[in-house]
Order: sequence, then structure tokens, then C-alpha cells
Amino acid sequence: MNETDSIEPPCDVTCEYPAGCRRAWLFWLLPALFFLYEFMLRVSPSVVESTLQSEFSATAAAFGLTMGMYYYAYAPMQLIVGLLLDKFGSRRPLAIAALMCALGAASFAMATSLGMLGAGRLLQGVGSAFAYVGTIYVASVWFPSSRLAFIAGVTAALGMAGAVAGETVLSHIDHSLDWRMSTWWLAIVALGLGIGIWILVPKRPAWFEHNVLTSRRKHGGGIFSGLSCVVRSRQTWILSLITGMLYLPVGTFGALWGDSYMASLKMDPSDAANADAMLFIGLGISAPFLGWLADRTGHHRRMLIIGLLIALVAIVGLLMLSSSDSSAAFPLLFVLGFGVGSMVVAFPMAMELNPHHARGAAITFVNFFQMLLAGIGQWFIGVLLDWGKPTGSVATYDVSDYRTAFLMLPVGLVLALGLTFFLRASRPIVTG
Repeated sequence: MNETDSIEPPCDVTCEYPAGCRRAWLFWLLPALFFLYEFMLRVSPSVVESTLQSEFSATAAAFGLTMGMYYYAYAPMQLIVGLLLDKFGSRRPLAIAALMCALGAASFAMATSLGMLGAGRLLQGVGSAFAYVGTIYVASVWFPSSRLAFIAGVTAALGMAGAVAGETVLSHIDHSLDWRMSTWWLAIVALGLGIGIWILVPKRPAWFEHNVLTSRRKHGGGIFSGLSCVVRSRQTWILSLITGMLYLPVGTFGALWGDSYMASLKMDPSDAANADAMLFIGLGISAPFLGWLADRTGHHRRMLIIGLLIALVAIVGLLMLSSSDSSAAFPLLFVLGFGVGSMVVAFPMAMELNPHHARGAAITFVNFFQMLLAGIGQWFIGVLLDWGKPTGSVATYDVSDYRTAFLMLPVGLVLALGLTFFLRASRPIVTG
């Protein structure tokens, strides 16, 4: 392509597409589908949580720790992912990451112990760590910077479609295939995605590489220069903590414990899965809308505050439900997801707060806190559920146990709201 031969952008990349609109969407498509798949993989254990816990005789704390291995790998990998994206671009890292997910799914399908399940989830977490931020990185090259919050939202919406598929489609598949066979199919899909990404996603154009090199010369050319800039940014730390606590209901309630809470309200298992899916539907609808609105108005911080308030009201409502009004979980989970969707504005904000050569490190640093808090949350909720229960056996939990354990979610949202007062308002993103 001619536009990759020059060190000068072919257009004003603030508001125009460097390689054209159609090419931009084409380059974005396969990485975005990888994120859809990754979210499907992420929530898939919640569909078979009771089956796995029974088959492997695991307590809630042990099971939460095992499934949380996904996040314990995903979270620290974010810091490495950012360095790799800034160094090599998106194609190679994303293709290899998809193959890593395939290996992790295959390992999970062959597991004969909790340790093997955890190893499979660990590999899945390593590969999945590249999906969302890699897709946003592709967008930062081929889309105008004034469209990045919207693209982040559309990408998140695809991820939520994967979550809905994980909650609903996989639950139906599990009735006809056992969990091992359905996981094997997930491995095959990841293999196909890795091959497709390698073929479809191009290398970074010369003008973008030039901007990266110029930024490195200005801020330091070492491999850790970009990450060093991010770590020194107090505003990036605040933004990361806010988005981590905003995402916590999705990472804990939506991805693992939500179905069990619904079951404690005497809800049918299929209805519980459908209700939990409403969280991801709400997020999928709000993410592109709020991203578009943030791009149009420039009020990124305001979108975060609105989203936190909406999520707080919804989670408090969920914790007040009783068996007689459990159907209210459907609209409440939709509203919760709608509020959490505002997290997508954090990624363009993070890129704005840091220099050009640190874009990958900036967006992965924000994502690092989301996944770290989600992993800790999955384990800590399991610990709270087991509190006071007989040790060495698989306990049963009633609705009051879940309410007590889930109190950490509204507390986190209140803390995040307090931190927004220390976060400065964002400006329109500029390149260079």
C-alpha cells in the first residue's frame, strides 16, 4: 500500500482514515472477532460451574481460585502485552495469542484435576490478554483518533456478544455435548482465528512507525520507556483504579458467581443464564453509544461518573432481590451492564495521558487493573462464601451468603466515584 511507504501520514489522522474507511474496518474485523471469542472463553466456566465443582469435588474458594487463574495470567500479561504491541505492532502478537488460547482450551478439555483445569485457564488468560487491547491498538493505527472511544465501544459490544453466547449458546450446547467436547470446539475456533489474523492484519505503516520512533527519542528509547512513562503518570493510576472497580461486577458477578446467586433466588438454571446475559447485553448496547457520545462531546470523565452512578444503583437493587421478585433481575442486570459500559472511554483517555510510543502500554495498564481486580474478586467472593462453613467439603450457599459476599461490589463503586474527583477532564485526542 502506498500509504505505508511514506513517513508522513496520508491525511489528517485526527479526523480521517489513513488507509480509507473500508480498509480500516477490514483490518479491525478479525482482531475484534478474537475479542468476541475471548469473552466467550472467559465466561464459559460460569455455564458449567456446578458441574465442574461437583466433578472435581472443589470448595467455592478452591474453584474460584482455579478459575481465577485466567485473570492472574491475564492481568500481569497486560504489562508485557503493551510492550510487545509498541515494539512489534498487532499482527504477530495477536496471531500467537490466538494460538495460545487454542492450547489453553485444549488443556482445559483434557483436565483430570483442579490443577490441570487451572493450567488450562492460565494459558487461556495469557492468550486472551492480547485480544481487546490488541484490537484497540489496531484501531489507533487505522482509524482517526476522534473515533477511538466509539471504536472501543463497538469492540466492547462484540465482546459482550461473546459473553452472551458464552452464557446462552454454550449452556444449550452443554446439554447436547459435555463440557469437554464444547471446550474442544473452542480450541478449534481459536486456531482458525490465529491463522486469519496473520493473513488479514497488515504491518504498521511507515508514518506510524516514524511517530513511534520520534516519541521514543523524546522520552527515552529503552524497551521499558513507554511503560515507564505510564507508571509515572498519577492520572493513569487513578484512571486504572476507577475502571478496575467499575468492571468488578462483570468480572465477578457476570463471569462466575451470578448464575449461582440467581439459583439461590429459586430461579431456573436456564433463566439464570439468560438473566446473567442481560448484563452483557446492556454493556454491549451502552459501550458504543457512550463511546460515541464521549467522542462527540469530549466529556470522557463525565461519562465515567454517569456510568458509575448507574451501576451503583443497579447493583444495590440486585442485592435487595428476594425469590418473589427475582424476575426484576433481568432489567437490573441490563442497567448494571449499561453503566459498566462507560469503561470504554478510559482507553482513549489513557492514550491521551501518555506519549505516542506508550499507547500500547497505556491501554494495557488500564486493562491490567480491570483483570487484576476481577481475579482477586472471584477468589475473595469464594472466600467470603466459605466463611463459617465446614472445611474440607463442598458447602451449599443461600441468598444471604451471596448478599454478604457481593457487598464488595457497591463498596468498590463508591470508592471509584470518590476517585473521579481527582481525575482531570479529558481533551480531544491529538496525534504525535
